[in-house]
Amino acid sequence: MKKFAVDALFFDFDGTLGDTKPGIHKAWYKTMAEIGIPSKTFETDFRVGPPVDQQARIVYPDGNEELWKKAADLYRHYYDTSDMEGEVPYPWSEEILKNVLATGKKIYVVTYKRFCSTVKLIERYGFEKYFSGVFTTDIYPGQSLSKGELLKLAIRVANVAPERALMVGDTEMDILAAHEAGCMSCGVTWGYGAIEKLCAAKPGFMFDENEFTDKYNTLFE
Repeated sequence: MKKFAVDALFFDFDGTLGDTKPGIHKAWYKTMAEIGIPSKTFETDFRVGPPVDQQARIVYPDGNEELWKKAADLYRHYYDTSDMEGEVPYPWSEEILKNVLATGKKIYVVTYKRFCSTVKLIERYGFEKYFSGVFTTDIYPGQSLSKGELLKLAIRVANVAPERALMVGDTEMDILAAHEAGCMSCGVTWGYGAIEKLCAAKPGFMFDENEFTDKYNTLFE
C-alpha cells in the first residue's frame, strides 16, 4: 500500500481535540442576556466552528454591523474570562496525539479560537507536551486571518513543504483551508461539522475515533 509522506500535522481545536460547546454556548447566552435581544436562530442555526464575527451574524441574522460587533466583543470577553466549565478533551484525543508524536512528527494547533483561551484549555488538558506551536485568530492584533491564511502561516513557521503537511479537522472550513494551503486534509467524524458538508469539501481522508490511530499508522510515513 502506498504511504503518504508527512512531516507535520495541524489540528483544529473545537470539535476536533476538545468538546468545547458547553463553554461557548454559555458565553453566547451571557452575551444575548447582556444585549437584551433574544436570538430567534441560536437554538436552530448556531454551530461551533465559524469565526466569532460570523457566529454573531448567525445569532442575529437581522442585525447590523454595530450589533454584530457588540455581540462579538461581548462574547470574546465572556468566553476569555470564563472558567470554560464542561469543556473536556475527547476521550481519544490524547491517544491520537501521543501516537502521532511517537512517530516523530511535529504537531500544531490551528484554530479560530483566541490564544489565551486555547492555551488555557491545552494546559488544563495536559496537552502542552504534544504541540510545537499554536496558531490562533489573534496572532496578529488588528488583523483577521482566514483559516486558510492561518494554516499557510503555520506551515511556513513549521518549515515544512505544504505537500508534506496534514490538516485535521471536523468541519468543511478545515478542509477548504487545507485546499487553499496546498496541503493534505483529513476530516474527522466526531465533531461539530455536518458530515454532508465535510464530505462535499472533499477531504483526502476521513477517519472516525475508533480508527484514527490505525489508519494514520497505515497511511502515513
